[in-house]
Amino acid sequence: MKKHKTRMMMLGFFAVVLAIMGWRMAEAEDDGEAGSQQPLAVSTDTVALTMKPATMPLSGTVEGLTSSIISSRFSGQVTQALVEDGQAVSAGQALFVLDTVELRNALRVAQNSVNQTAAKYANDREEYRRYEVLYDKGAYSRQQLDSARTKMLASQADYDSAQANLDSARKQVDEATVVSPVNGVIANKSLTNGQNVSAGNQLMTVEQLDAVHVVVNVEQRDMAYLKMGDTVNITVDTYPDQTFSGVVDVISPVAGKESRMFRVKIRVENPELLLKPGMFVQVQLNLGNPKQVLTVPQKAVLGQKGLQYIFTVEDGKAKKVRVTAGDIVGDRIEITEGVTEGMVILTDNLDKLKDGNLIQLGATQ
Repeated sequence: MKKHKTRMMMLGFFAVVLAIMGWRMAEAEDDGEAGSQQPLAVSTDTVALTMKPATMPLSGTVEGLTSSIISSRFSGQVTQALVEDGQAVSAGQALFVLDTVELRNALRVAQNSVNQTAAKYANDREEYRRYEVLYDKGAYSRQQLDSARTKMLASQADYDSAQANLDSARKQVDEATVVSPVNGVIANKSLTNGQNVSAGNQLMTVEQLDAVHVVVNVEQRDMAYLKMGDTVNITVDTYPDQTFSGVVDVISPVAGKESRMFRVKIRVENPELLLKPGMFVQVQLNLGNPKQVLTVPQKAVLGQKGLQYIFTVEDGKAKKVRVTAGDIVGDRIEITEGVTEGMVILTDNLDKLKDGNLIQLGATQ
């Protein structure tokens, strides 16, 4: 029993000794690693004041000033498709023609009905006039005169109804030739000769292009700079040497539900039809007077979970600083919060940096 107790005490002693040795070895290893950490070479720049222009570039799209949807008022078969996509048309110009055989038959029936009712109305009217003469002479009673008048009025109503049906039949024959309501250009044509079309279905559009709208979305903070009638310069890659001038024509009073931006339409005169619906354009929005703002290189700003950061230097180590970024100014970006003029910032190896890493400053960019 005594030997067993002695053995247990010896084992416990050795366990304590081993634990102490292991702790000292781990500590020495950590010290070696810390001592062997190499500073990361980085390039630097500084927070600088930059003149922010009085204009802000926005991307926009071209829309026709008006877009007239073309359809038929009644169903039928297309006998002539007279236009193609991209073709310029004038107001009143024929676009397509529907089969009019049944419509013209209906027109003849309506005309015959008018002829019949007109003859009956004329006969009943003359009969009523005769009754009036004879009534004045006492040859007919008041009841007979009223009966003749009622008969005449019924014939007149039948004639008026027949005339209305004739006018509708004529109108349908006329509308079998569908014409353009405005000057413009054909787009989205979807009919061919022989095609059966249904009443009300869209068959093409006529885009009015002698003037167009350029549509842009403007953030809430910039809405104060916009007024109806403001002049705006517009460029498009298709015509690199040309600048188009437009005026603010429509400002939406309500922001988009998802984007929270305001839709603005700029009217641009387009007599040569150079600007076409769907084109992407660049708009220079006037933001008042130029001003100086604090900026850093765009590559110096990191994004993480919707927040922006930069790295600066403190005691030879990288320090992560949260900032608020503003507009792009040339190859730099405006910083509205989190920096001061002249602050040194790091511009490369940012993906390898962590807050507190040792760094070795390189050339200033």
